Amino acid sequence: MREAIFADSAFQHGYTEDDFYEVIVSRPLKIRSQRGLDAVFELLGQNMAGDYLHIVYQILLDGTVRVFHINRMTAAQKRRYQRIRR
Repeated sequence: MREAIFADSAFQHGYTEDDFYEVIVSRPLKIRSQRGLDAVFELLGQNMAGDYLHIVYQILLDGTVRVFHINRMTAAQKRRYQRIRR
């Protein structure tokens, strides 16, 4: 992965850059944007504290990753993540 930059909105739910990197190394489930946005992806994974997190990021033209959302998974996202990770 190339450099990651973080929008202010990524931190509005109390999570940090460290949480993003912890999810990256935790074998997250990577899916294309559910809203159909180009070069936007979602990660479902866990941080070291065991929180189930939903991360939304965009890959910019230069390859930089722009993270703009980190929050707890919804119940449906958590079920999907657990079903696929078994």
